[in-house]
Order: sequence, then structure tokens, then C-alpha cells
Amino acid sequence: MEFELVLKKRRMVRSFKGIQVDDRQIAKLLKNAHRAPSAGFLQQQEFVVIKNKVTKVKLAEAAVGQDFIAQAPVVIVVCSNTDRVMKRYGDRGVNFYSIIDGAFASMLILLTVVNEGLAACFVGAFKDNEVSKILKLPKNVKPIGIIPVGYANEPPEKFERISLEEIVHYETYGQKKS
Repeated sequence: MEFELVLKKRRMVRSFKGIQVDDRQIAKLLKNAHRAPSAGFLQQQEFVVIKNKVTKVKLAEAAVGQDFIAQAPVVIVVCSNTDRVMKRYGDRGVNFYSIIDGAFASMLILLTVVNEGLAACFVGAFKDNEVSKILKLPKNVKPIGIIPVGYANEPPEKFERISLEEIVHYETYGQKKS
């Protein structure tokens, strides 16, 4: 699919059909996410793939009751191994770079989902400690986002975007293009 079309079609979907996602598609999502940029090329992104219904229900509960997580055929939890950035970047690596780099990997998953004819949603509202406990994450591995993936059960809602003229500034904040 043409890149511009992938960008235009990307939406957050929270309702999924009961159709399983092919393992080859999951592998492609992970392969593309693995190509995400990372601070110092330390590649701290890690991924936990969940198909087990009980685990998905627990994740939905940890994500403040977002039940659609449990309905998705597959859930990918994007994590950051903070040990990889702590040594080089200290607290900034742990508290900033690891999150940004996890977000980069998550966006590549979301774009690949569209290209594969699938649907997904990024979930950032969750109780970190509960997700870590459910997935048995080591102390140095932090969950960044939960991405339920499947086939859309309904067309995604389209929201209007703020115009570029309102959000783009030149040279300094508040200065508009002349």
C-alpha cells in the first residue's frame, strides 16, 4: 500500500471480529517494529505477544477496564529494557528515551497493521505495576504500550484534525508563515 494511504487510513480501532490473526502477519508487525529508531542505537524495545484469553482479560483489567483489549485476537505489549539506556544516558535514558523509543516501535506496529489490512489501537492508560506482574516482566523492563490487534468489527470513527496553520510555527513559537 502507498505510504500516504497507510497514514490516511490509520485509525484507533476498539472493536474486533473473532477472526484470528495469522502468525506471519504478527511476525511482520514485530519485524517492522524491530526497525524502529532508538537512542544511541541501544535497541531497548522488547515485545510480549499475548493470545491467551485469561492473560488478555487481566491486561484489560489492568488497563482501567478497557475490555476491548480482551476481545482482540492478539495483543502486543511494547516494553523497554531500561538497563540498555541507563548505562549510557542515566535517568534521562530511563525516563525519556526508553518511552520515546517504545513509542517509535509502537507507531511502526500501528502503520504495519494498516498495511496488512488489520486494525489496532494504542493503549497507554494502564497500571504499570499490574501489567509488569501479569507478564512477569523483570524489574528493568517497563511496559510502554498495549496494542490490541485484529480485524475491525466496525469502521473506525474519523475525527477532524486541527489545521496545520494552527499548530505549525516558524523560527519561534507563535510566528506564522508570511
